[in-house]
Amino acid sequence: MSIEIRHIGKRFGDYVALENIDLHIPTGELVALLGPSGCGKTTLLRIIAGMESADCGQVLFAGEEATHLPARERNVGFVFQHYALFRHMTVFENVAFGLRVKPRKMRPAEHEIRRRVDDLLKLVQLDWLADRYPSQLSGGQRQRIALARALAVEPRVLLLDEPFGALDTKVRKELRRWLRRLHDEMHISSVFVTHDQEEALEVADRVVVMNQGKIEQIGSPDEVYSNPASPFVYRFLGNVNVFHSRLHGAWAEVDRDSPSVDAGEAIAFVRPHDIDIERRAVAGGLEAIIQEVQVIGPRVRVELSHDAELIEVELSRERANILSLAKGQQVWIKTRKLHVFSSPLVAMEEEGSGI
Repeated sequence: MSIEIRHIGKRFGDYVALENIDLHIPTGELVALLGPSGCGKTTLLRIIAGMESADCGQVLFAGEEATHLPARERNVGFVFQHYALFRHMTVFENVAFGLRVKPRKMRPAEHEIRRRVDDLLKLVQLDWLADRYPSQLSGGQRQRIALARALAVEPRVLLLDEPFGALDTKVRKELRRWLRRLHDEMHISSVFVTHDQEEALEVADRVVVMNQGKIEQIGSPDEVYSNPASPFVYRFLGNVNVFHSRLHGAWAEVDRDSPSVDAGEAIAFVRPHDIDIERRAVAGGLEAIIQEVQVIGPRVRVELSHDAELIEVELSRERANILSLAKGQQVWIKTRKLHVFSSPLVAMEEEGSGI
């Protein structure tokens, strides 16, 4: 089922949580709402669910008006960050809860409830825990049970609010791969909120990057990472070097205080893995001094300085070994890919100009 968000706005007193939000989610798509805390992503999710009312705008499900429908009539499954399982109920009864509390005319027969719950527990690979209680489960197991409970009522839309936020890194990685496989099997329209860039890029079909109550960019994971639409998106998705600069062809010469030139003042963004290091001078390169060399698994992080500007570079261990890099060495750096945004960018300067 498709979801249509039209001109949604929401304020809490003087605070603008959402401003003129437009978003279309096709049937069967898995969409991530990504952004920092306070950007409005959870408020938008709750408005879609009917748990929060918008000040203006519309919510449509499959083209039908749903703006003023109460949450119980939207047939939406909602998964919370902290599971919200009933401690006094077994795993089986937790999953069956949504079915048992339906009005009598809509409630499935007992044998149908048992069949549906058994099927869902097999789907989330936890049928062997049906008789246990939430306190006897791991965090990852509880979250899978919470997802099974949301799916039990056969929702038209599945909404997840930071579903893996309370879990450790290893379990999060395992569960997000599992969620992607589960979604591919079920093809239910799904929206999940996260502030974890890696999570959004790995799981979602499309990513909606939000900032200060507005949508900065919508696109596939590769689109928003490789072609950011704004300085905010560039900064938020992964590590980046930021240079206040004058433009000189394909390279930006670091020069914070120089007056405006014909090429125009600009801010240049370069990912650490899009910079290469050479031991000898190269055309179009910048001279730099190595400050730190850190080996992190298969990658090597190199921190360099150029005219008091700190620059971060990521190399493979093989490349770093060939260069034999060491603290204090003079080297030359050159970009393979650089993205430039023209000034004025006052907001960016207020955030700082480091890496």
